[in-house]
Amino acid sequence: MIAYSQIQRLSAKQELPEEIIEKDYLIELILFYFAKDDYFKERFVFRGGTALKKVYFPDYRFSEDLDFLVDDNENLREYEQRIDEFLAVINSKYPFQIDKRLELNEDRLQFFILYDIFTEIKAVKELKVDILRDSFIPSYQTIEILFGYQEFKKENLSLKTYRLETVVSDKISRILDVDNEPRDIYDLWYLLKLELNVVSIKTELKKRYGYDIYFPNLLTELTREVYRRNWRIRLEKQIPKLPRYEIITEELKGLIKTKLLS
Repeated sequence: MIAYSQIQRLSAKQELPEEIIEKDYLIELILFYFAKDDYFKERFVFRGGTALKKVYFPDYRFSEDLDFLVDDNENLREYEQRIDEFLAVINSKYPFQIDKRLELNEDRLQFFILYDIFTEIKAVKELKVDILRDSFIPSYQTIEILFGYQEFKKENLSLKTYRLETVVSDKISRILDVDNEPRDIYDLWYLLKLELNVVSIKTELKKRYGYDIYFPNLLTELTREVYRRNWRIRLEKQIPKLPRYEIITEELKGLIKTKLLS
């Protein structure tokens, strides 16, 4: 298990609060045991910002939660007992205890992991794990997890994970659906700078919506005041030296025009 002194060193080195490093360690611990569990590994498709950091870009921004997609045929109630058993395994192997609270809706199961790995770190400690059931499963690939902490590197473990083009289409969808999360703006800016398959991005969007997206609407959504207002509040603990909202959005508008509108 990681030592508190290592948390302190990483916090100082990366210029981030200790609670962010503690949560990042827990995220890897949960991913490690999910990837070792055949039941979850077979059913889960890993998505969201944490997938970017833990599968594609290890130096990417830190994240706050874990997001997975499962097929519409899955019975989410069956996951409740599995999750209890899953957490019991972790509690039996580590000198700290984690608990959870569940919220189950028709197509979504959220469980919130309550933890206090290091009592020296004073913060609200809760990790949300979101399991969404959907009839539309976008393109994914099975890919190795890029663990950052030494104890999890002992095994080569993988999970089904959104392709990068799928992540882009998902971020565009979230912005168009007015989720109002600044991290979607940041992630889309980062990803559109890469050499991705634009045809695949548009194909994923058409599969999701059933029609071609009118991308000028995306440009309009970027200017919503809520993004500017929450930019630092939502992102400054995840990204050292966070760029200004105005800089990112201006660059993103240019990327959308050259890559998606051309």
